[in-house]
Amino acid sequence: MTQLIWFRNDLRLRDNPAVVNALQKAGPKNKVYGLYLYSEEQWRRHDWAPMKVDLLRRHLQTLQQEAAEWGIELHLKGCRDWQTVPRVVRDFCAEHAISSVSFNREYPVHEQRRDRATQSWLDEQGIAVSTFHGMVLVPPILRTQAGEYYKKFTPYYKSWLAHLRQTGLPQPYTKPERASVAAPSFPERFDYPERDSGAYVVGEEAAYRLLKSFVAERVADYDQDRDLPAIHGTSKLSPYWELGVLSPVTAARLLQQHAPEFPAGLPDGAATWLSELAWREFYQHLMDAVPRLSYGKAFQAHTDAFAWSQNEEHFSAWCEGKTGYPIVDAGMRQLQQEGWMHNRVRMIVANFLVKDLHIDWRRGEQFFMQNLIDGSFPANNGGWQWSASTGTDAVPYFRVFNPTSQSKKVDPDGSYIRKYVKELANCPVKEIHAPAQWARAAQVDYPKPIVDHAQARETFLRKFKAL
Repeated sequence: MTQLIWFRNDLRLRDNPAVVNALQKAGPKNKVYGLYLYSEEQWRRHDWAPMKVDLLRRHLQTLQQEAAEWGIELHLKGCRDWQTVPRVVRDFCAEHAISSVSFNREYPVHEQRRDRATQSWLDEQGIAVSTFHGMVLVPPILRTQAGEYYKKFTPYYKSWLAHLRQTGLPQPYTKPERASVAAPSFPERFDYPERDSGAYVVGEEAAYRLLKSFVAERVADYDQDRDLPAIHGTSKLSPYWELGVLSPVTAARLLQQHAPEFPAGLPDGAATWLSELAWREFYQHLMDAVPRLSYGKAFQAHTDAFAWSQNEEHFSAWCEGKTGYPIVDAGMRQLQQEGWMHNRVRMIVANFLVKDLHIDWRRGEQFFMQNLIDGSFPANNGGWQWSASTGTDAVPYFRVFNPTSQSKKVDPDGSYIRKYVKELANCPVKEIHAPAQWARAAQVDYPKPIVDHAQARETFLRKFKAL
């Protein structure tokens, strides 16, 4: 019984039900293959950031070696796009006499279509297929009493916690007693723009150490620190969630050590962090339930009638971090420099693009995906639609962030701003959040605000209310 594990954004061996299933079926003697399919063309269509691709490549090299130690021969195969996947899988199964395939489900519409087409062919060939929800703690099966999918996070989260209490967490699966194998050849490079991701460690063990350190040392203060971009208050593990290097099950098991009756009884910091993991799964739940979200459509369809601004100078200023609003500019420059941005600042810059500049949220969504090392289509789409007041359970349209007030709240002494907006390195605290007069007097080349916030706010409210 030769087994195949079809890897996707679940690039780990531990807490991976597809891996567990294949290894248990194979036993100590039967052959186990792994297969990861990559498509540069599909990455381009989905706006994958070059830094994300670089992190993926580096991690795959590590995973391939570790898989070989587990007795899994992990192959990487290129394909033109997702439509050609069934043929590539077919050829691989025929070449290696595969009798059973295991994989974890993905929820965006193109990935579901790819998997259905591939599974249909496997069924025709008599090859057994086992699928799992290995990328989430709770599968996207939760429904209201009326049998509908959840549109609001709070009731979803209550149901999510109840499901966790009822099912518990799976037991950890340790490395099996299998002979190691030789690792296959690895592609020299991907045909994709290159951007170094060397600031991020790779490998399952390294990522797990980061997770364990966060839970042990910083999660207790997460509820207090998570909105302050100048400090190390968040886990910064998002690139590893996105590629599946870490499992939410692993994270939950670490939290369980602090609360034997998990998920009940967690301290405030840990409970808040767990709710953020649930938000990530809520957006995957929506992707599964509402296919149109995968086609650039607003959840609230009537909002697509909004007359968005086509001001390219404003959009360029936002992208380059030259809006004249320091907290916005700091966030956008952090994104450009590091391929990552603090979550609270993501909300601020998104709100500014949509509600101050009146530019289509989809342009911001795309720009984020093109630059974020942790770019996740469900989470990114959900976050942008939340900020734009076009999504389900979104911030009300009349809640327009004041970028200056937000700056004072989340970066009171300006440390975060000074780190990324070098022109303001010597700006006094009392001027840092609205530095136009100081910059002019000090002859510092920093732009004045490109829009008047109060006027932009009133215009947005009037136009949105008329929809």
